[in-house]
Amino acid sequence: SSTNKVVVHDFHIPRYTKLNAWDKNSQEIKKLGKLLTFRREDSDLVVLEGARVINDALAAGLKPKKFIFSRVSLLKNVDTTDLGEECECFHIPYDNIKMWSDLKTPTGIMAAFSKDEIKESVQCMDPIPLTLICDNVRTPDNLGGVLRVAAAAGVTKVILTKGCVNVWNSKVVRGAAGAHFQIPILERVGWEVLENQIPAFPHVVLADSDQTQHDMDESERNKKLEELENTSQEFETFSPEGLDEEDLKLDLGYLDAALVEQYRAIPVSTLPYSQFTLNPGCTEAVVVVGGETEGLSNAAYRFCHKLNGCRLNIPLRNNVNSLNLVSAASIIIFKLQQSLLSNESKSYK
Repeated sequence: SSTNKVVVHDFHIPRYTKLNAWDKNSQEIKKLGKLLTFRREDSDLVVLEGARVINDALAAGLKPKKFIFSRVSLLKNVDTTDLGEECECFHIPYDNIKMWSDLKTPTGIMAAFSKDEIKESVQCMDPIPLTLICDNVRTPDNLGGVLRVAAAAGVTKVILTKGCVNVWNSKVVRGAAGAHFQIPILERVGWEVLENQIPAFPHVVLADSDQTQHDMDESERNKKLEELENTSQEFETFSPEGLDEEDLKLDLGYLDAALVEQYRAIPVSTLPYSQFTLNPGCTEAVVVVGGETEGLSNAAYRFCHKLNGCRLNIPLRNNVNSLNLVSAASIIIFKLQQSLLSNESKSYK
């Protein structure tokens, strides 16, 4: 391997090592290939491809561990002055990048960042008191799109339940368009501990396309909820491991299939999204969105009932029976943004 040659360019070129195509036995190429294709969930590295998402990460103050490019001219699209001193840069044949890339047409630029460093450095610049829970969102494009909407709306944090696709999946990262660097994302959170991650008395909203109508009068509904609440009390406990020196609340009722199914059978109060107003005294909200195919889990319904939440309905016309997840989530999330912001401005007066 040889180091860089001096050529005059009107953009910054970092120090790099050039690895040639004929170096078939190059240990460096083998090592890099292994590193960049090792995409297991428990790996600390996330590989970003393409100038746009790499620039988003650099703009958030993150420094890559490795930076790979196939042509020097591609560097003009990346702010390489921000790579940091510890980043190793490699000029590598495009054919190698093609083998390692997840894209049909690779961009010729890849960078490996530490997931832990991304999580530690994330800060919401302009948050509103809204938490998003993604439940059973298994399609990478959908999760990426919803994260992008959440970042744009100013969501404080996103919680992913255990049924969601890996948030570091390359399609999720591309679809999220930088949201991973803008909002804290908690992964693989079980419903039994989820209430520790939300404010004390939020207004809970289900964004669900389930149009099933349950016939149950209000007094019967309240009676059933009261019975289930009494049953639920025996499941609530505290974990011996403390969280920030406080006890971690553990609600094992969420893991009881029969119990959560009974909660699912009780209708949630539903209203058109245009009529939504925050519950009196509520200054924070939680939105729960479910996957397109699976919908919301029974545990999500129990969560909504427990916290006296509601379901928002989006009226559809022309025999259209559903919206895709990202469209429906956008409407609901921005409706809540509007309510929370108007609530905030009233409290200042």
